[in-house]
Amino acid sequence: QAYRVKDEANEIRDEVHQARVRELDARRALETTLVETIALIKSQVTESSLFVQEIRTSLVSLENEVRDLTDEMTEFKDEMADLKDEMADLKDEMADLKEEMADLKKTQTEGKSGELIPAVRVEQKSTSRADCSADKAVDGNVHTQSHTAIGRNLWFRYHFASAERVGTVKIVNGKIDAVYYARLNGVRVVVMVNNVHRVPCQPNSVAVREGTGIQAQTYIVNCGGVRGVGVELNLDTTTALGAYLELREIEVYAA
Repeated sequence: QAYRVKDEANEIRDEVHQARVRELDARRALETTLVETIALIKSQVTESSLFVQEIRTSLVSLENEVRDLTDEMTEFKDEMADLKDEMADLKDEMADLKEEMADLKKTQTEGKSGELIPAVRVEQKSTSRADCSADKAVDGNVHTQSHTAIGRNLWFRYHFASAERVGTVKIVNGKIDAVYYARLNGVRVVVMVNNVHRVPCQPNSVAVREGTGIQAQTYIVNCGGVRGVGVELNLDTTTALGAYLELREIEVYAA
């Protein structure tokens, strides 16, 4: 009986020992697992820290890029403002150039100061006979003349090829003898600005002088550089019978 009890005690002791060994192995395994887990966590934390650091670095870099881009946008905005100013200046220069070209064109088309402005067409209110038509006053021959029929509100028109600045108008009276030269008295010379508007020259009307001959009956009227498409001579009378408008020559000179 005593041996059996002793054997059982030994078995129990072996089992306890084995249990302790198993417990120790389990603890060692657990410790190893914990160490590995802790090492893994530390590694992951380190990697996360590095990742966070990379993100921070990337954010700083992105912030710098945004700042640089903002500076570039500001510079671009300033450049665009400068370009806008340059375009405005260029527009003004183009406008000035356009005006200069217009003035140059006007200068090229207009007669030079003191030059004869030729008539492209002349006309008068009426004609007394065929050899006294309006063109006789611009044929360069002082021995011919234009001559209207008797009437009121008589006129003679001298048309230019284009608008000109009128300086003076030279008129040779149609009658150079003492009997009839007074017929031209009171004739008015105006610049035809257009088909309607008229600007008077000076003197306002011609006062016929005493004296016979071409030189004595030649009159100069000053139109002061008024720009127009032609000149017009007007003659009216208060007499019941009316009057005649007679011209040996008319010449118009540029201002």
